[in-house]
Amino acid sequence: MKVKTHLLSGMLLLLITTSCSQKDTAKKEISFYHWKSKAEFNSQYQESLKSANANKIYLHYFDIISEHEPNWYDDGIVPTYVLKSVAKEYREFEIVPVVYITNRVFQVSDLEIQKLSNRIRDLVNQISLKHFNKQISQIQIDCDWTESTKYAYFELLENLGKEFDLDVTIRLHQIKFKERTGIPPVKKGTLMLYNVGDLKNMNQNSILQNSIVKQYIDSETKYPLPLNIALPLFSQTVVKNKDNEIKIIKNAERTIFKNDPHFKQVDVKNFQVVKDTLCKGFYLSEGYEIKLEELSVAEIVNSYQTIKESKLITNGIIFYHMDEKSLSNINLSELVGKL
Repeated sequence: MKVKTHLLSGMLLLLITTSCSQKDTAKKEISFYHWKSKAEFNSQYQESLKSANANKIYLHYFDIISEHEPNWYDDGIVPTYVLKSVAKEYREFEIVPVVYITNRVFQVSDLEIQKLSNRIRDLVNQISLKHFNKQISQIQIDCDWTESTKYAYFELLENLGKEFDLDVTIRLHQIKFKERTGIPPVKKGTLMLYNVGDLKNMNQNSILQNSIVKQYIDSETKYPLPLNIALPLFSQTVVKNKDNEIKIIKNAERTIFKNDPHFKQVDVKNFQVVKDTLCKGFYLSEGYEIKLEELSVAEIVNSYQTIKESKLITNGIIFYHMDEKSLSNINLSELVGKL
């Protein structure tokens, strides 16, 4: 009997170990955002999608903003950056339309949620039919809602949830302060693990920095929705003027600042303008501060690991985004292999 007991115990231990090992090594489904009004396709995109074994594209359809001047149905709620064209190659992928809505929309005093919901539904369906010749059932709504706008936003989600399978974006502060900001009435979300810091803090990488993530997420952090994790591939240049105002220049091209006498390097990521100049169409005056925000594979992996070590329920990974410069910033194969 002792031999049988030991044998059974050993087999049970082997099964548990194997199961844990398979869970730990199982690769997450990887997808990409595409955030341009013209969804073009090229060899770099093809190679990146193949490298990540990605079959799903989160395709930005349009933004919704609030303007002072009446426009869309005379209430100042305006669709902008509407998707103009889509390369035929994307028809081979699973497409998830993404609609970005500014928080300001929900601060409009006479906003009619049902009308807004109908407009979003109609425009999403119109774009899907135009570019894919079909309606698409799953969409993502991207909005950084606040405590003051949650009721209007959640009502919109409830309405859209009758039409679509909804996924919504979640920010770090909405996880840490979920009692105040509320839980959206959907079945799943996507944690936006980028733009986490303070653009004006010249010592921070505001795109992604694990030390900042840890201010919001620890080993005991929970959230009632399963979450995809959106990870950044992009870089950017932050310009701060003498009035502490910020401008963002797409991409961080270090050679521009290192090789130009108009700039003086202060430390590894900061430069100062020492003589008035133009840079990528921006006028930079003497005394302006420049911060290059670049990402490493290690920083992305460490930040993702912080999420994995919490009690959050995590599913797939979505990279932001399909862009030549962004895809050149990071060794994608190395990154995918370490996630």
